[in-house]
Amino acid sequence: MTDLTPITSSAGDGALIEDLTRRAVAANKIEAGPMMLGGSTITRVVREDERIEVINLERLLISPERHRGTATLYDPVDFSDYVARLRDTSTTVWADEKRGRVTAVFNDHHQNYGGVSPAGWRDHTAVLELQPDPEWLAFLALDGKYLSQVEFAEFLTDHDTSFVRPDGATMLEVASSFRARRKAEFSSAVNLDNGDLQLTYNEETTPQTTRSGQIEVPREFVVQLTPYLGYPLVELPARLRWNLDGGTLRMGFKLRRPDLVKQKAFADIRSTIAGRLASTDDAGITTPVLLGPAPNAVTPQQ
Repeated sequence: MTDLTPITSSAGDGALIEDLTRRAVAANKIEAGPMMLGGSTITRVVREDERIEVINLERLLISPERHRGTATLYDPVDFSDYVARLRDTSTTVWADEKRGRVTAVFNDHHQNYGGVSPAGWRDHTAVLELQPDPEWLAFLALDGKYLSQVEFAEFLTDHDTSFVRPDGATMLEVASSFRARRKAEFSSAVNLDNGDLQLTYNEETTPQTTRSGQIEVPREFVVQLTPYLGYPLVELPARLRWNLDGGTLRMGFKLRRPDLVKQKAFADIRSTIAGRLASTDDAGITTPVLLGPAPNAVTPQQ
């Protein structure tokens, strides 16, 4: 460490030379004072008027002095089993619905017994990171948006396995009709008695010939989706949306409250974890799954 303390000669040249000599010696040699040992930490005074040096030798031990670190899991059952293996009375579990995450804090603050509540570092954790289902994300990305008829046809084709009413085969027929009429001009849309939508189009086949026709599209449909990988599929209704502007047709759909489906899925996962932790309680330890984000690790005071 470079000594940047200003040098003065107020005490005379002799004192100045003495100070320069001391600093030169110190630059090439550490003069260590008394040492104190606490666990794997050594504290020593380096040149009494300069600084205190702390050396941590924990890395040389066979095992760490205490538990810390984070384990990340993707399956609720695996997470529950892992928490059950390591928990004690200071363990808390937090379910953060907004992030789709469940966190176990093994060294949280202890319960209050007789006015004494030992603090914990909160830096030994296990995290369940729920993985979003790609099909769910695909439908949510287009929820409430309008697409060209070709783009809409491509979407129906790519995700036909998710449709249950009407089934995927019916939706593929609709997609084929839109794809075949990509150059047609649409003139009107009529709601049919069965709830479907009938779109009327005019298509120029040759410079002298124009062909008219209709395409029937289900006004409402039901898809099977799941917010999280590994969670059971749930039926989710959707309503067809359409817009005619100067003969140009744009199509889309609106899912019915996907937020409630995701909320219920997270609540079921939270309930599953709580149930498994209760069923593996063989030491009188109760570990409720609290709704909210996990507390931050404690930052040591400098």
